[in-house]
Amino acid sequence: MATRTDLIDKSNQSKNIITYVIIGVVFLVALWLSTQSEGPSKFPKEVTDKFTFTAWVNDGEDYLKKNYRWVTKIIASYIKETYYFLEDFLLESPWILIAAIIVIPCIIAGGLRLGIYSSFVVYFWGATGMWEPSLQTVALMGLSVLLCVFFGFILGVLCSQSNRFENFMKPVLDTMQVMPAFVYLFPALFFFGIGGAPAILATMIYAMPPIIRLTNTGIRQVPAQTIESATSFGSSKLQLLFKIKIPLSLPSIMMGINQVIMMALALVVLACFIGAEGIGGQVWQAIRRLDVGWAMEGGLCILFMAIMFDRFSLAFSKDKERLPSDVQRFYLLPQSWEKYQIAKILEMPLSFGNKILKIICQTVTSAIATVFRILVSIFNKSTAENIGEFISKRYYVIPYFLVLFLIAFIDHYFLEIGTFPKEWKLSIRQPITNAVESLTVNPGFISFAKGLRAFVYLNLLRPLDVFLTQIPWWYTLAVFSALGYVTVGIRFAIITAVLLLFIGACGIWTQSMITLSSVLVSVVLCFVIGVPLGIIASYNERFRNIQNVVLDAMQTLPYFCYLIPVLMFFGGGTVSAVLATVIYSIPPIIRLTSLGLTQVSGTYSEVSRSFGGTLIQTLNKVKFPLAIPSLVIGFNQTVIMAFAMQIVTPLIGGKGLGLEVFNGLARSDTGRGLAAGIGIVLLAIIIDRITLAWTKKQREALGLIS
Repeated sequence: MATRTDLIDKSNQSKNIITYVIIGVVFLVALWLSTQSEGPSKFPKEVTDKFTFTAWVNDGEDYLKKNYRWVTKIIASYIKETYYFLEDFLLESPWILIAAIIVIPCIIAGGLRLGIYSSFVVYFWGATGMWEPSLQTVALMGLSVLLCVFFGFILGVLCSQSNRFENFMKPVLDTMQVMPAFVYLFPALFFFGIGGAPAILATMIYAMPPIIRLTNTGIRQVPAQTIESATSFGSSKLQLLFKIKIPLSLPSIMMGINQVIMMALALVVLACFIGAEGIGGQVWQAIRRLDVGWAMEGGLCILFMAIMFDRFSLAFSKDKERLPSDVQRFYLLPQSWEKYQIAKILEMPLSFGNKILKIICQTVTSAIATVFRILVSIFNKSTAENIGEFISKRYYVIPYFLVLFLIAFIDHYFLEIGTFPKEWKLSIRQPITNAVESLTVNPGFISFAKGLRAFVYLNLLRPLDVFLTQIPWWYTLAVFSALGYVTVGIRFAIITAVLLLFIGACGIWTQSMITLSSVLVSVVLCFVIGVPLGIIASYNERFRNIQNVVLDAMQTLPYFCYLIPVLMFFGGGTVSAVLATVIYSIPPIIRLTSLGLTQVSGTYSEVSRSFGGTLIQTLNKVKFPLAIPSLVIGFNQTVIMAFAMQIVTPLIGGKGLGLEVFNGLARSDTGRGLAAGIGIVLLAIIIDRITLAWTKKQREALGLIS
């Protein structure tokens, strides 16, 4: 007699067979339809002629320009004046003062390690001749972040206090976060002109969602018991908000600021296309001139800057480590080395120096606090004590401003320090250029590059391009709608159909299919390369640690910079666009493959081995099935990043919707560019929702969620 388990297994096998049969039939029908087509599938002309979305957008833009341009001019003038003031201050100040402004806060917030790293970053800016572009980028990013934090914090607080306002903001924030970064340059350019002001406004809008979301989340997560206790003592709503909720939610708010900084830096680099100066302009000029050394210097400046600001902002979002008094606090070496006597000896001078510096700072601060106490006590003794206590607690902040004042005083009255010393210049441009040139003329590398290009184009990209573009639009729409119905439900199936109809009605169906084919090929290559690397990392801890450092750098570097090595090694074209997308999109699948396999309980592996399972059998039959949800999430993230990369790949020959965005920007056709950008967003949303829903079902099947 068959058991219940046997019946369930047979039922699952039957379902799998039916699923595979359906997939096979759908594919064969699509293949047959593509062979019957005489060319790329086109949406009915009578629909595209009547649905003039681009014309509506352009007409709306003209109306706003005609009637409200004076408002944008006023806003742009104030932002422009502030930006020019900040830029002039950074460029005209002595380089030591700028270095102190950057390095000392890093030391205060992140310790000596971050201080040394920030010193290296500042030196690298000057040594590579990127001092002025780097400071211009800092000015753009700094002002953008300040505006983001100011307005985002206010909106986040309002969301936390009103459910209705939160419900209104959620779809707005969702749209802002899925919209490609490049699309934000359109309204900024056409309403505010060219230069730093539109770049700052575009960056502010693009980078604002994280601070709104995390401020709202942080305030709402304040424990109810704390709120009830404060209310019972007679606290008003404003007192409750400013004295309880906001202080307790500061770690979440600081995490939001961290995300704002990283997003702002990513868009600031792209702002060179609307006339903003900075490192982005240097990298773009290098790409146009095929100067790999110059481009690499700019890319490294961006990378090091991003890591520095990331670590600096994270230092404020984390609780300070508190070690027991009998434990050595290491400043450069890992804390795990505390058990080694040699480590303690090496760190002893630093510990002694830190104690001396702390005593000096406390003495100076105490003296200043005493002076203020004496002066203010003439009018009010209670206020004097409060001010004195406030100053005494900031024994690093006060000396910091004294150091800045001393440097400025010396530069003005005694010694003109000037800009970064030219004799310290240590350019890596020429060695990198020479290395790349020697590699690109190597017969072996030339054969490899040609073979890879031919394989990707002839066996993957071209067949998929032809297949997707020649399938009738109505069949593709039906397949995606059916897939949405099976994975999510009837409501999403209808939404999917409407979104695809919108893409077709805008006249960008063929470009959308080309974009989809590029993304799919990129994702397939990411899986082929990333999954084996993730498997190796899950079994080898040393390899995983090294790999994590590389992936951290890859995920920190703005995607603009990935075009450089691909262009130099493989030239321009659609294949190069795919390879750049692979490099940018591969980190999530590597990380989540390694994470999924690592998190599988060791008990399952032990049971498999006890029954005689080999390493490969345990991996295929036990670990992989249990890690499928993690793998699918990796797939989801890879797809989203691949879609985001399509915006910049036209710079090296990419086609599809990204090229339409560029053409719209070049021709001042806001409607065309916006329609293409929305098309990318809609395709990404459809695939994102389908993969997430499938992941949820897999987790439910494995009993990971109820």
